[in-house]
Amino acid sequence: MALSYYRLTALLPPAFVLHVAEEYFTGFPGYAAQISGHAMDLPLFLGSNLAFLAILVLLQRRVVTLRTSTANAWLIGWSAAHQFWNFVFHLVLTLAFDRYSPGMATGTLIYLPLSLLLWRAALSEDVVRPAAMAGAILTGGIFMGAIAAFGIFHVAGF
Repeated sequence: MALSYYRLTALLPPAFVLHVAEEYFTGFPGYAAQISGHAMDLPLFLGSNLAFLAILVLLQRRVVTLRTSTANAWLIGWSAAHQFWNFVFHLVLTLAFDRYSPGMATGTLIYLPLSLLLWRAALSEDVVRPAAMAGAILTGGIFMGAIAAFGIFHVAGF
């Protein structure tokens, strides 16, 4: 029996915590500094991830409480940015720099399957319409791209 969409949403915050723990303990801040040429100090790494987690928890609680398509689209977009597109980000880094990107293990083993299961459940349970789902996933990709571009690679001096 497959988990329902709303039960799957409860797995999003713990998955995020596991991923950040992997990044922290396997040295993502140092790795990011090496590949980008810009320091990623620990307070920035931990602080931004705590803020992202707080928003994720608030969105997940809102979804469970309201159960509206708008709330679900926001959660899908936010979690897509931090899970599916984060997996893609680590995969691209691993391939582009020919070395393991800390975060790739949880990205592959947790983020990718959880994202796909969540999206499938959302569509099959008619939680969001396909167009809203596509828009949320695309928005999540844009957000993850902005995080990488400005927060890690400091594009345009940010």
